[in-house]
Amino acid sequence: MTLIYLLLALFAERMLSKPDHCHSNFYIDKYIDWLNKKSYLTQSVSSSVLSLMWLLPGLLLVAALTLVNVSIIDFAVTLFVLYMAIGCPELRNTYKCYLQAANQGDIDTCNIYTQQLGLGQLEPRTFGQHLIWLNYQRYAAPMIMFVVFGLFGVVAYGCLRTLHGYSQANNIHAQSSLAKVLHVLDWLPIRITAFGFLLVGHFSNALPKWVGFLFDTSTHAKLVLAEVAVAAEDVTSQDGDITTEPTTLVQLAKRNVLFIVAIVAVLTLSGVIT
Repeated sequence: MTLIYLLLALFAERMLSKPDHCHSNFYIDKYIDWLNKKSYLTQSVSSSVLSLMWLLPGLLLVAALTLVNVSIIDFAVTLFVLYMAIGCPELRNTYKCYLQAANQGDIDTCNIYTQQLGLGQLEPRTFGQHLIWLNYQRYAAPMIMFVVFGLFGVVAYGCLRTLHGYSQANNIHAQSSLAKVLHVLDWLPIRITAFGFLLVGHFSNALPKWVGFLFDTSTHAKLVLAEVAVAAEDVTSQDGDITTEPTTLVQLAKRNVLFIVAIVAVLTLSGVIT
């Protein structure tokens, strides 16, 4: 069923328009608003309470489905949650607008779109490398979390990522604990995703980079993914060309999503996962 869920969710994400109420952030943001109204999410909140906050929605959802124990409801809820977690039409549309502005030579508008996509002006990564990270967050990470931890993993990871961003923006003292948990949770999925880059890109070029990061526990996940991706895909662009690098790396990321699905299919056929 894991493979079927992934295939159906990816198909629906590509073929159906996704309104606001069909995006995971819509519900997670409402959850955070509720925590604020109840004064649970303050600057002095403890690490243990923060941990409970990102774990609770997933635990409650899984517990509710277990109590109901109706196969069709479990199927529908699991598929809907996975559909909400995978992809982000807003980011994809902003990226398309960036390409249109770049083709028209409107550099200032391109800079606005890169900022809307979350790339800071002082970021050491390029725009294409940032898109690789966004693709990981919206596709590879929820897919891998679903395969490993099931529905709970998808919900918990989404809550953790959003709470971490909120904690950083609002200077919550215990946000460093969320950063550490997120770093640990991302460690294996990042290396799985980066290994996919080897197989769908230039294996011999990227292998030394991937091996160098294999047991590295200090380098940030963004940099690991960026460096392996660049090594796995030759990007040659002329001065002033701001489209070749991002489009090339986005194509690499898309191929990698298909690779993850293929691996899940092999594991399903071999009986490793159900």
